[in-house]
Amino acid sequence: MIPRLRSIRSTPLRLTAILVAIFIVSSAVSFATAYLVIRSTFDATLEDEITQKITTYQAIEDQDDLIERLTDDADSTDPELLVLQYLPDRGAPISNVRHVPPISGFAVIPERAIDHSDRDIAESYLARSARVGRGQLIVAQTRDQIIEMGEVILAVVLMGLLPTILVASVAGAFVARKAKKKIDGIQATLADLTGGNMAARVPVATVETDDLSDISKAVNTMATSQEALIASMRQISADIAHDLKTPIQRVAVILDQITEKTDLSDGQEVLLGRARDETDRIVKTFQALLQLAQIEGGAVRDRLVATDLKRVTTDVFEFLEAEAEEQGYKLQLQVTGDGPFTVLGDHHLLSQVIANLIQNSLRHTPIGSEINVTLAGSQSQVTLTVADNGPGIPEYECEKVLRRLYRMELSRTTDGNGLGLSLVAAICALHDAKLALSDNHPGLCVSIDFAPTAIASPSLFRPASLPT
Repeated sequence: MIPRLRSIRSTPLRLTAILVAIFIVSSAVSFATAYLVIRSTFDATLEDEITQKITTYQAIEDQDDLIERLTDDADSTDPELLVLQYLPDRGAPISNVRHVPPISGFAVIPERAIDHSDRDIAESYLARSARVGRGQLIVAQTRDQIIEMGEVILAVVLMGLLPTILVASVAGAFVARKAKKKIDGIQATLADLTGGNMAARVPVATVETDDLSDISKAVNTMATSQEALIASMRQISADIAHDLKTPIQRVAVILDQITEKTDLSDGQEVLLGRARDETDRIVKTFQALLQLAQIEGGAVRDRLVATDLKRVTTDVFEFLEAEAEEQGYKLQLQVTGDGPFTVLGDHHLLSQVIANLIQNSLRHTPIGSEINVTLAGSQSQVTLTVADNGPGIPEYECEKVLRRLYRMELSRTTDGNGLGLSLVAAICALHDAKLALSDNHPGLCVSIDFAPTAIASPSLFRPASLPT
């Protein structure tokens, strides 16, 4: 994942962004509420003033006096502060502007709705229309105070709230980055532990007492316990290997001596041969289990180097091609793509993966079957595929066959110990490769996707060592 995208998706940074957003929304709501309350108060005051002016004109009973008063007021009143328009039932209109649109009751009239010729007027008016004498009077008073108040509040937001948001965002980002650094340390340590580095620990300052420090200490405690447990298990495995190796070898030697130095009947020779075969099977199973434990424990991870998978595949194919032909199978190899075919891996383990997959096909497919090994290399991925046209594996069994010692019912009559595909899965996990089992229509198709790595030096390659 891109580091910047990972940083944006981090929980501390998202929490910081949420808190800043909550602060912005709450502040905006507060300022908006304050503005609406103040505007409502101003509008109420303007309504009272307009009503009072209209009441004053309504108190003039004589129509001629009313017209004279309105004419004088229209001539002396600045339309930027107050607009007057009187439309008598008979006679010419009286107004300090050219025209005011008709309204009913109270209404807000914008500047563009008033025909004011070349005279300056306000941006907005609160107006009321009422019947006065024998005509209709409109009194509109400027709302510039309300507009200016809105501009003042906006200026307060811009000069006061925005710097506060900026400071809060920077401080929050700093705290979030510090928390993310601790989380990244925990994740890196867990990844190292998963990879087999049981000595990995989360760096923790003794003076810190926050929750992430407590989690870090808990991870370190768990890692210490796991390290001790794995060390104990490895010691037990080594002791078992040492204690069982000699007795098993002795049994094999004794069986050989019996065969060579003793006259046996035909039935005894058959039983003795079966005993030797079972002893060999015990040895192979025992060695496979020990190797599987070492791989899953990450003990061989330090052996991974830049390895030419094309050369490994070719060597294994040439080694097993003659054996496959002798048994009546058709083994084919196809290499496609321009590469690179270099992966980070262990030459011996990669050879064992390829050999196990081919031998698995030889063991579980009828004589005469085709086994196709394909290696495709590109700049983004190296894919190894081993496919046959045998009976295959049912989809519901694909996960089960990767378990150690698991054998399908159809495999019970064939040789094997149920560890071949388990070893393949463990080696793929060690190499961070993606293993997939699918239907080849008919047969089984096993594909492994590796991430290619650049060739650093020819000296990094190990000589091929094929599994026995």
